[in-house]
Amino acid sequence: MHCFLGVDIGGTNTRLMLMDGNQKFHGYKKVATQSWAGLSDPLDGLQQLISHYLQQTDRAGQVVRVMLGLPGILSRDRQTVLSLPFIPALDDQPVARLLSAKLGLPVVMDKDVNHLMWWDLSRLGTLPDVAVGVYLGTGLGNSLWLNQDFYHGAHGAAGELGHIPLDGNPALCPCGKVGCVETLTSGNWLAGWKRQHAADTAFADLFTVYGKHPELLAFVDRLGRTIATEMNILDPQYLVLGGGVLAMSGFPSERLEQQIRSHLRGPEPANGLRIVQSGVTDETGCRGACLAAQRDFERCEPQSSGMEMPVRRKA
Repeated sequence: MHCFLGVDIGGTNTRLMLMDGNQKFHGYKKVATQSWAGLSDPLDGLQQLISHYLQQTDRAGQVVRVMLGLPGILSRDRQTVLSLPFIPALDDQPVARLLSAKLGLPVVMDKDVNHLMWWDLSRLGTLPDVAVGVYLGTGLGNSLWLNQDFYHGAHGAAGELGHIPLDGNPALCPCGKVGCVETLTSGNWLAGWKRQHAADTAFADLFTVYGKHPELLAFVDRLGRTIATEMNILDPQYLVLGGGVLAMSGFPSERLEQQIRSHLRGPEPANGLRIVQSGVTDETGCRGACLAAQRDFERCEPQSSGMEMPVRRKA
């Protein structure tokens, strides 16, 4: 039976998991990303991590796809890393091709947020034509599902919602620009606010203890306005909301939804938009990567009926 390996690479942790052809998951593992990314050759370190993981399972010979999820900008064909701020040594590298050669296995990759979204879409039962995912964690993740496929843009950089400019915001973003909304609407901003105003409070308890603080309410409202802007542009059937910040205890989800809906154009998308909460857990990124690997495999392999091999779409 074919197996698929999902590798979810984050700034803090890298997670790996196998899935068989019946979509049963096996062997979840989490390691510190710096354990391999901090080496002089991060690509070689990633190859060693994956190879060691496969050596520890009896399913290594069944793996037919490795799918990487990366929190950066990838080329439109999803073969080259264009910008990965926390591992700059991989920038402008054809990571999928190079890693495939090192492993002797087909390697594909996509933005990590698309794997979160693919997991959530697969839970809906019927795939919508148009959906948007917003996942607020350390940064502001954005996934675009248009016409039954993920939309990557002309150059691969679509969905950078966190980098739209916010009027009157003088903050310098790690991307190098000034005023990006992510500098004021992200887990990073919350962590900075905590250090300044609530040093003795656990990060997970911020909204429980300070949920009525004007600056945290303004944080939620900024997020709502930012999301509503994208809803008015794309007019999706579904908006999926998730990420670690939105899952925090006491987070004012009702206020966020109210803020989003208060800025939607009527009658549409105001009447037709369905807002759902993500099912994100610690394992979701690599589970979604496994499902994406299976999808890629089934779309690219010749069909048993003798039909021509389907061409992978480059939306």
